[in-house]
Amino acid sequence: MAEVTVVGTGAMGAPIARNLLKAGFEVAVWNRNRSRIAPLVALGATEVQEPTEVFASGVVLSVLADDAAVREVFLDSGALTAARDGAVHVNLATVSPVLAEGAATVHVEHGVGYVAAPMFGGVPVAEAGKLNIVTAGDPEPVHRVRPLLEAVSAKVWQVGTEPRQANVVKVAGQLLIASAIQTMSEAVAVGERGGIDAAVLVELFTSTITPGPVYTRYGNLIAARQYEPAGFTPVLGRKDVDLARAQAAATGLHLPVGDLLSALLTEAIGAGHGQRDWASLAEVQRHRDAEGTR
Repeated sequence: MAEVTVVGTGAMGAPIARNLLKAGFEVAVWNRNRSRIAPLVALGATEVQEPTEVFASGVVLSVLADDAAVREVFLDSGALTAARDGAVHVNLATVSPVLAEGAATVHVEHGVGYVAAPMFGGVPVAEAGKLNIVTAGDPEPVHRVRPLLEAVSAKVWQVGTEPRQANVVKVAGQLLIASAIQTMSEAVAVGERGGIDAAVLVELFTSTITPGPVYTRYGNLIAARQYEPAGFTPVLGRKDVDLARAQAAATGLHLPVGDLLSALLTEAIGAGHGQRDWASLAEVQRHRDAEGTR
């Protein structure tokens, strides 16, 4: 019998499942699109047929797109009712703190542990097994699933005992990443219009003023104008920025930069970049005139 089931085997879920297999775990997989399961089954994973069967392994790691997907697969499908006592659900998705709080309550009512464990790191990082995973939840299930999380990450960051706390950290981090992309886009646009090569600018900035993986990764994509295949899209980026704005509003806080980023991401989507990498914010910026219009 499988030790863990990975639910959602898209761009992030598939490498997580592969790395669990490489680490020697018995892995089951479920995905709406069955074609995404076949390569994992070929590597030794077991296919799960229905959402109501995902908790047969006792531990589920889910990598779903948003609040609606989590509700559909776990809260509305009967999966929790069918779960065995003592099962644990580890939600790796970027969802709202409100959803995390409500989901945790429903899970406990069904005797299922709930661990919020959103990730930092794109597809290449997931493939390398070097994600940074932020966890929050009851200490017992968090401790129980830690070996699984360590098998796919560089570090596991425990930030609290209430699941929503991990998602607060995640949406705050997404706000920072969106900000970094936009500010790098503006800096590169200034340099390019002054006759400076974008690659030189990015290398200089990331070696001095803005070192770190976010500025380096997205700066290089901006310099090369390489937005496909998308690691993370403006559609998803706007969703995460808006989650941060909603979390802030719930605590009486206003985010002026967050409001601007939401508008800029909406503009990028309207310009046809919705399914490209969110580094494509740079293309919108490159064509913006002095009055702020494209």
